[in-house]
Amino acid sequence: MPSESPVDASQAPSEEPAGVTQAGAPPTATSSPAEPPALELRAVRAGYDGAPVLHGVDLAVHPGEIVALLGPNGAGKSTTCHVAAGLLGPLGGQVYVAGRDATREGAVRRSRAGVVLAPEGRGIFPALTIEENLALYLREKDQREAVYERFPGLAGRRGVPAGSLSGGEQQMLALAPLLQRPPKVLIADEPSLGLAPRIVEEVFRLLTELRATGTALLLVEEKATEALGVADTVAYLAQGRVTWCGPRASVETARLTEAYLGLAATPEADTGADLDSDPGPASPKNPTIPSQTRGGVRP
Repeated sequence: MPSESPVDASQAPSEEPAGVTQAGAPPTATSSPAEPPALELRAVRAGYDGAPVLHGVDLAVHPGEIVALLGPNGAGKSTTCHVAAGLLGPLGGQVYVAGRDATREGAVRRSRAGVVLAPEGRGIFPALTIEENLALYLREKDQREAVYERFPGLAGRRGVPAGSLSGGEQQMLALAPLLQRPPKVLIADEPSLGLAPRIVEEVFRLLTELRATGTALLLVEEKATEALGVADTVAYLAQGRVTWCGPRASVETARLTEAYLGLAATPEADTGADLDSDPGPASPKNPTIPSQTRGGVRP
């Protein structure tokens, strides 16, 4: 996003957060088992105006990993994103960036440490042109030209106010600069919200490209099927708590439906059909889930 500017991060404790089932070694050659998570929340409690929303969230995202945070509306997903990005201070617990305690740092310092939030609602400056939006994040002309080469639809309209773009074009404008200057951590809150299917595919393709650069991604997404198609690790959030966290391969549709939609599992849900009722064998877009969704986590 144009308003953020990633920097480097430091070293720190390697212990894993209490209450979270580990997904194994980080799924990329860009990180090593001894390397601390790029972003870690430990027993985080948070809320608004005295009303608690998060009740001890434990979550870790490693370099080169996509963690999909799923859950029903009101579970606390956006609140988790705001705490991780430094927009909301926690009432308790700690936030670590590359092992360094960043709990008391606000959004500006968090951004300088390489933690970028792609918020729900694009996050561009609508009164500025495409070129001006890109220049806020990419000061070198060759970097901006690389964006135009990758997204030719933006190139021919570089002098147009960003507010006149379609929702999909605005999302591309918000995310495209990150490929030129990959952040340490990207927190993507509903990146496909309101977008056409073709643009949704491009958004998720861009996220996987960022993962390949070593960026750690925390992904909150209403389209569970698409999120599972790119995720390495899946965490379920319900009533402000992580109720299960594990590798994508361990996800089972019936439990996902129960956790994500707040619906009780039915015999039909155990058939392996995905959330769009498209039958077929297990795959990243037609997942299977563990029968023990609470093993190793805090109740």
